[in-house]
Amino acid sequence: MRFGVVTHAVGHHLSFEKTLAAIKTIGFDFILLLTSRAAEPVSPEGTSESAFPNVLNSDPEHVRKAVCNAGLEIGALHFSGDIDICNDAGIEPTIAALKEYADYALALECKYLTHPVPSCGRSKIPTSEKATEIKRLATCMNTVAETFMDSGLQIGVDIHYTAWVEGVDDCRLLLDSMPCENAGIILNIGHMTTAEGYGWLLVDEYPNRIPVVGWKDHTLAKERPRPMWSIELGTGHSPFELYIKAFKRHPGARVHLINCENVPDEERLTVLQRSHQYLTTLWNAVG
Repeated sequence: MRFGVVTHAVGHHLSFEKTLAAIKTIGFDFILLLTSRAAEPVSPEGTSESAFPNVLNSDPEHVRKAVCNAGLEIGALHFSGDIDICNDAGIEPTIAALKEYADYALALECKYLTHPVPSCGRSKIPTSEKATEIKRLATCMNTVAETFMDSGLQIGVDIHYTAWVEGVDDCRLLLDSMPCENAGIILNIGHMTTAEGYGWLLVDEYPNRIPVVGWKDHTLAKERPRPMWSIELGTGHSPFELYIKAFKRHPGARVHLINCENVPDEERLTVLQRSHQYLTTLWNAVG
C-alpha cells in the first residue's frame, strides 16, 4: 500500500519548494497539494514563498515541474475558495469555482479533486436539521462530477468535525443525493473519530464513493487542549484496524494520505516518518 501526505503536514512555515523537498526527504512520494487563491503563484523556476501557492495563477507546467523535480507526484489537488451552501444563491458560484479547479486538476494530469465543507458551528447536529444544506452540496458536487465524467475526474469532500457533513448519517444523505459515482467523500478518519462516528461502515456501504482517505489520529482524552486534536498515528483513539479490514474487503483505486496537525514544527518530520511506518506495518499485519 502506498501512502502519500498532505502538504501542510510538514508545517505552514516553509516555502513551496522546501515543503516538497521535506516531504521527499521523509520518504513520501505523492501529495495532496493544498493551495490558496491569496498566495503568490509558482514561478517558472518552480518556486513560491507560500507553502500553499496560488496555482490558478500559475502555469500548470511550472507546478508539474516543481513537483516532479522534487521526486513527487500530485495524488490530489485541494480546492481553495468559497463553498456556499447556506442558500440557493450560492449554488451556481460554488459550481463555477469547483469547475475552475477541476479544469486545473486535469491540466496537472491529476484525476482527484478534493474540497472542504463549510462549518455549521457545532457538532452532532441531527442530519435531518442539515438536510437542506447537505443536498445543496450534493447538487454542486454532482454537477461538477457529471461535467467531467468523460475525463475520469473524481471529486471528494473532506468530512469534518462541526461541518455540515460530519458523521455517518450526514455522509449517507450526501452520497445518496449524488447519482454520479465520481462524486464522493474524503473519509477523514481523525474527524470521524472526534465525531464518534463509525466511519468504516461507509466503506462497506459505499465502496466506490471514497476516492480519497485521510489517515489521521485524533485523541478523545478529556484533557486534550480542544475537541479536535490531531496527533501522531497510533497514539490516539482512531480504530485504524477496522478501517483497514474494510478497505481490504473492498480494494479499489484510492488516494491514501497521512496527516498529523497538532504537532510542533520541529517534530513534524519525525512524527510523520513514524506515522508512515506505523500505518504501513499495521496495514501489512491486518488480515
